[in-house]
Amino acid sequence: MSKHLHLFLLAAGICVWLPAGPAMARAAGNSGTTHTLRSARQAGSIDRVVGVLEVNGVLKTPRDGKVDQSKMAVNATMVYDERTLEMSRQPSGRLRSVRHYDRAEAKIDVDKGNLAPTLRGERRLVGAQIEDAQVTLFSPQGQLTREELDLIDLPANSLLVDRLLPDGPVAQGETWAHDDDLVLTMFRLDRVAKQTLASTLTQIDADAALIEMAGRIDGAVDGVPTRIDVKGKYRFDRKTRRIDWLGLLVHEIRDAGHVGPGLEVVARLRMQIAGRDGSERLADEALAGLALEPNDALTRLVFEPERGGWRIEHDRRWFTTHTDAQLAFLRLIERGDFIAQCNIAVLDPVEPGKQATLEQFQEDIRQALGDQLGEFVEAGQKANEQDYRVLRVVARGTVSELPIEWHYYLVADKHGRQVSFTFTVEGPLARQLGQMDQQMIASLRFDPPKVAAGEKTTR
Repeated sequence: MSKHLHLFLLAAGICVWLPAGPAMARAAGNSGTTHTLRSARQAGSIDRVVGVLEVNGVLKTPRDGKVDQSKMAVNATMVYDERTLEMSRQPSGRLRSVRHYDRAEAKIDVDKGNLAPTLRGERRLVGAQIEDAQVTLFSPQGQLTREELDLIDLPANSLLVDRLLPDGPVAQGETWAHDDDLVLTMFRLDRVAKQTLASTLTQIDADAALIEMAGRIDGAVDGVPTRIDVKGKYRFDRKTRRIDWLGLLVHEIRDAGHVGPGLEVVARLRMQIAGRDGSERLADEALAGLALEPNDALTRLVFEPERGGWRIEHDRRWFTTHTDAQLAFLRLIERGDFIAQCNIAVLDPVEPGKQATLEQFQEDIRQALGDQLGEFVEAGQKANEQDYRVLRVVARGTVSELPIEWHYYLVADKHGRQVSFTFTVEGPLARQLGQMDQQMIASLRFDPPKVAAGEKTTR
């Protein structure tokens, strides 16, 4: 599965699907009459949002000089209340909200396999912030998993949609262009090379305005080139002065990248927004004492293998590319560049007190690297705050004439459970890895050991 569920694209000639909404009379055009379509959304507003994303297409995986194609389909549903916390009128000003999800689930089918990610009950409260063309979703109740973040990180974020409206008065039939920052944020891109997305006021009466949107976007996601064709419609309720529904039909073609296959998909997004008088889950009393702005701790993601036993926290720039009962591979991607690889291996338990010594650990590394090893730069051991024994060795060498740096860790608890970590980074990029490896190691937690009935456990 790719980075986000926002896999779209539109095949030429397909008519856009729109959610059911109040019928609109087709008003006769009057180029001399202009209309102000300005949102009344403000801090304190509470909305009920229902979003449905449907995706169909193929994943393209390069293999042995060929490209394997796998059919894929996604059906995702989000139902939540959203309380606006901050609503800037500046085009790039900060936006903030807090949501409570009543429903957040998806069904993902790829060939014969399937996944059904959901949002845990204890993570149903989610904060949203948009600033400097960046969307940050987090839970004030604790870290999300990558799967949970991807599940709720839909395109056309409900906190953002009001910025589709024109800055000034427009006449029926008039078109306005959308700037790169809005496109970047709306479609969750890293970069926009060129784009033609624009909206047109097509119908208007005393009750509502109907607006159509279309364009092509050439950009990048995680440094991977992507082309997106968009057609859509949205409705502005002139009585509430809010966009109350939106429909998008999108066709995306994306190259394969460092953390995911290429794809060609057609996607349909439907969103309905209705104002509410209040929400018990989002009342001041319910939010008291919670962090409603993102911080470093809350924006880290938690990774726990399917069979459990241990967990780590990591920066959002790390992406899992493989995981099973014994192994996990993560890649660090910075603005599309592949910075480092982290291989995690669950080792067989050893009797307490019989773990490998630092010298034995170094010798194992020497044998594993062979002629690639140039020198050992650091070697040491310590007991961390969890009273885990941590061995750390940093080595440098050469692979295919490239300077490489390896950071090796062996972490064991007093019960003999142990996990090894290998961080591999090109020498010139080691500065970008920074302290991320040590932060990940410090976050490691083993589950409490299982004991037989009547026995006591020590931690």
